[in-house]
Amino acid sequence: MELSLAGLVGALFGLVIGVIDFGFVAMLLRRAWEKRTGSAGVVRSSDGLETILKVAFVVNALVFAGLGYWFGVAMAG
Repeated sequence: MELSLAGLVGALFGLVIGVIDFGFVAMLLRRAWEKRTGSAGVVRSSDGLETILKVAFVVNALVFAGLGYWFGVAMAG
């Protein structure tokens, strides 16, 4: 498999945008989690939330890096 420079640069930009987007997604997930759990079960809920956030970060990073790579290759021709 041959990787193009334009695709790699696009993947880098996509990853940066994905990390910024993850900040917003994490904020929304934390707010929803706090509304659902309330103040009870704080220790248990934080472990579950952290797992969800880790999975969301990996998925978000892979999707945005893939889209950035695709966009970079498409724009380079």
